[in-house]
Amino acid sequence: MDFGLSDRAVLVTGGSSNIGAATAVAFGREGARVALTYKNNRDAADKVAARVEQAGGQAFVTPFDLEDPAAPEALVRTVVEHWGGLDVLVNNAVRWADHSPTEGPARFETSDRPAWEALVEANLTGYLRVLYAALPALRTSGSGRVVNLSTSLVERGMVGSVAYTAAKSGIHGASRSLAWEVGGDGILVNVVLPGWVIDGKDLPFEIPQALMDEQTGRLPTGRLPLSTHVADTVVFLASQANQSITGEIVHVTGGVS
Repeated sequence: MDFGLSDRAVLVTGGSSNIGAATAVAFGREGARVALTYKNNRDAADKVAARVEQAGGQAFVTPFDLEDPAAPEALVRTVVEHWGGLDVLVNNAVRWADHSPTEGPARFETSDRPAWEALVEANLTGYLRVLYAALPALRTSGSGRVVNLSTSLVERGMVGSVAYTAAKSGIHGASRSLAWEVGGDGILVNVVLPGWVIDGKDLPFEIPQALMDEQTGRLPTGRLPLSTHVADTVVFLASQANQSITGEIVHVTGGVS
């Protein structure tokens, strides 16, 4: 299948690790020109860029801080100047909560207010700022694509994730409404909702085996999705092979609800 992504200008925020890195490389395999962002680890981003080029694409690395209100406009301007336009936006950068699954997460009513407000600001308002900045260039493309990354926690919930899932839920509604606003300009907008994806090497904590067994036991396949599975889904939705899927939430969870 020809995805029609050769020479298309793609922006993957948070492209230096895990799902973002796999997505950048997947676009590279299709011959795309990929701009990928990092927040702190330039070396990791450069390594991903090298993999993009080895896969057959072109790569451009640029810094980006989702929590900086001025950063989205500057980012899109830089990418458009570098590639001469923008055809695909993958909103993947994320602000994580300050706890891990191995620790007791703070419940919403006892959590620090500035901390949970920062989660909402970054993961909802930050995403909207990137969308707002990118839309003029995507409209000029004539066949722009937007894929926003979400999480299965929105649907199944987890203690300690109230603010994070509230933000991601907001992106679901925004994507559905935005699809109506920009569909006439040839822009398709979708959400990819991964489940647990723990195949990267950048996790700051070790997942207990009992917790892994619990998660895989809930899957029809008996195995967790890989970051490459999520990436391949993103690439299809962002490609010219997709002409009618828009305003949708596409699950890549291994079958768990």
